[in-house]
Amino acid sequence: MELTSGIFMFIVALAAVVNGLGIVRIVGGAGELLRRRESLNITYYWVHSLLVLFQLLTHVLLWWAYIGLREVNSINFLQYLYVLIGPILLFLATSLLIPDFTDNKLDLRAAYWRSRKSYYSILTVFWPWTMFIWPVFGYPMAPTWKFAVCWMTIMITLRLTDHPRVHAVLVSASWLLMSVFIGIYAMQLGGVANLMIK
Repeated sequence: MELTSGIFMFIVALAAVVNGLGIVRIVGGAGELLRRRESLNITYYWVHSLLVLFQLLTHVLLWWAYIGLREVNSINFLQYLYVLIGPILLFLATSLLIPDFTDNKLDLRAAYWRSRKSYYSILTVFWPWTMFIWPVFGYPMAPTWKFAVCWMTIMITLRLTDHPRVHAVLVSASWLLMSVFIGIYAMQLGGVANLMIK
C-alpha cells in the first residue's frame, strides 16, 4: 500500500501510543515523586536519575525520528511489525527503570541495581533495532549506525559488570554520545530521513 499522509498518520499512531506510554511512565513517576516528596524517605542515586533522563530523551527522539518514515513509499505487515518493536522495547525498559511507589521508602540505588540486568538486556536489543530500521524498508544503513553500535556496546558492558564506577562513567558517556547525536542528526525534523532519501 502506498503511504499517503493520512495513511502514514494512521500507521504510526500505534507506535506513537506505545512510545508515549513510556514517556507517561517517566513523567508520571516524576509527578508521583514530587507529590509524595514530603512523606517519602528517598535515597537518590545520580546514575539512576541520569539514566531516567536518557531514557526520556530516547523516547522523544524515537518519536521525532518516526516522522522520517513518511518518506517511505510503501509498507507491508512485517515491516509494520518491525516498526512496532522499537517502542515496545523502550516501553519495557522504561517500566523496569521506574520503580513503583508501594510504601514510604524509595531507594533509587537499590532499584537501579535490581533492574539493571533486565534493563540493559532490553536496550542491547533496542540499539541494533535502530540500525536496521532503514534497511527493512530497502534503504542502506543510516549513517547513525555508529552511534547505535557505541550505545549497544555500552549497554552490553553495563549488563555484564556490576562495578559502580564503570556504571557512572558509561552512563555519563551515553549522555555525551546523545549530545553529539542530537547536534549532528536530530536538530532538524526528519534529519536522518533527509540524508537517506535524496
